[in-house]
Amino acid sequence: MTTKQGQVVASGAFQLFGQRKREQVSELLTDVFGRDDVEALGADWRGIVYFTVADDEEISDDSVLGFDASSGDSGELATVEEVLAAVRSGEIAEAVDVASFDAWRDATGTHTIDMGACVPPTLYEFLGGDPAERSTETEDLVTFIAVAAALMGRLEQLGVQPGDEIPDEVFDDERWRDG
Repeated sequence: MTTKQGQVVASGAFQLFGQRKREQVSELLTDVFGRDDVEALGADWRGIVYFTVADDEEISDDSVLGFDASSGDSGELATVEEVLAAVRSGEIAEAVDVASFDAWRDATGTHTIDMGACVPPTLYEFLGGDPAERSTETEDLVTFIAVAAALMGRLEQLGVQPGDEIPDEVFDDERWRDG
């Protein structure tokens, strides 16, 4: 990917990153996944990030993976060429649930969302939230992913398993400050 400028599809339903945003999100994903071969490609309005990895024996270099910070899920979705073709044709909008995005825009009176913004669930899915219940405000994508990663890390450190009650310690910022 060599584009300097990004591209927004369907009023922000999908965002193909330009160089600056690609570098910023790639750096964050490098930290989240603990690997240095991650390159962000874009994101959708739900905060799902689309990226590639270069040094993986099981995943082709041209495979696009998706990472949903709200659920913690990730997996292979398509090839880079398929994603770029879907962006060019506008079909990417259907793949990222543009109907729900349009319903959210109508409900909130929002015309478009900016590059690097997303509409997160009101509560992260891994904390018991419903992905259909979306915030009424957009959030910075990098902040959304960073907070999700921090909360997941806290849950991991506390040994919280799926189905366990979420302890208040997870949200105690004093406990987690580097010091």
